[in-house]
Amino acid sequence: MLKAVLFDLDGTVLDTLPDLCACMNEALEQFGCRAITQEETRRFVGNGGLLFATRALPAERRGEAEYFYKNVYCPIHFRCKNERTKPFPGEEDCMAALQKAGIARAVVTNKSQTAADELGKTLLKPYGFSVIFGNREGIPVKPDPASAHMVLRQLGVEPQEAAFVGDGETDVLTAKNAGMAQVSVLWGYRGREELAAAGAKVFARDFAELKRILLSM
Repeated sequence: MLKAVLFDLDGTVLDTLPDLCACMNEALEQFGCRAITQEETRRFVGNGGLLFATRALPAERRGEAEYFYKNVYCPIHFRCKNERTKPFPGEEDCMAALQKAGIARAVVTNKSQTAADELGKTLLKPYGFSVIFGNREGIPVKPDPASAHMVLRQLGVEPQEAAFVGDGETDVLTAKNAGMAQVSVLWGYRGREELAAAGAKVFARDFAELKRILLSM
């Protein structure tokens, strides 16, 4: 029986794309670079903030990516009020059903811990996540399984008793690397073909279908 579900954040639990795009474009403007589109943002996110920043910069300025990320983008992102960020339809009902079934819920994201904690105080608060684990110094980002394993230890759950739910290739590989069951959601920032190419085999079209899948595990 399933004892815990670890959720990705961006594109899985919250639609953060509009805020991510707006924050990056403010940073790019300060850095004297062209803005990116929301579709470009969709392609660039999923592997942590530093890679997002690197991909957003013009090729000739990517050597400055670490400075840009730490000193320009992060301050803007950290003060973001997430006014454009929203949950997905049916999410509240799914989370309530998992809670009623006694299944622990946690978030494991490549978003910075600071930004994840801010969402934990606001938009994520109603869902009762036991742990919100973001990108932390010295801990490799997904698809390395380190963060997932740390969260499972906190929950007292073995990998084979848990599932990882996400919208990206990174999440598919995280589940595989961590020895967990895996569900790919189709409302996020990657398409079914991309997810299947990464090894995804179980898909949910919406939170109602995700609820049925998880409660049947």
